[in-house]
Amino acid sequence: MRNPDSSKNLKNTCMYLITAFFVFIISGCLHSPAIEKIHYYSVTPMITVEPVPCTGLTLGIRPLFSTHTYGTPMAYLDNNHQLGYQSRAEWAESPSHVVTRAIQDAIAESQQFADVGNAADMTRPDLLLTGELRIYQENRTVEPSMAEVEVRLELRQATEPGSLWAETLRETEPLKAPTPNALAEAMTTNVGRMAERVATTLKTLSLPPAEREQEL
Repeated sequence: MRNPDSSKNLKNTCMYLITAFFVFIISGCLHSPAIEKIHYYSVTPMITVEPVPCTGLTLGIRPLFSTHTYGTPMAYLDNNHQLGYQSRAEWAESPSHVVTRAIQDAIAESQQFADVGNAADMTRPDLLLTGELRIYQENRTVEPSMAEVEVRLELRQATEPGSLWAETLRETEPLKAPTPNALAEAMTTNVGRMAERVATTLKTLSLPPAEREQEL
């Protein structure tokens, strides 16, 4: 004859196991897995350019063209000539926007032009500055690694054919450490130096007279 107490104990044990199983499942669902956050790095160069007398000309700058190769993911070139991207590390802004803004700020600080701004926001600028961001990366094929920036720029009159100036500019800066923070620091130096070079070069060019001077 079956012992009623044994049946009751078996039933209680089964209920306990089932309850414990569901508690374990629910606790596992409620516990969120640890997800490593993406860290964003900014490039904010300090730009210093000596002012010169104003030419009276206006300069419209078109945003630098850039392929998707150099977007917000932090790019690097390795020893196999392969381009890769750092994990969990990105630029806070598009590199092309950062370089365009730095160049615009440097030219504006030179006071060479009566107005400097985005060409799309200006009615009819006298001059146009266009260009392409060709390189914006960490080069790991050298020791120590280098931050590299390369830009192709061209200056022309808005209403006349021909180029007033065209050049490919390149800046490099060694990294102090193999970290994204060190890359951002080196890139800040590169971008600031390049922007100052552009503004300084424009000051040396022989530019056409302002339109209102031609009418006098």
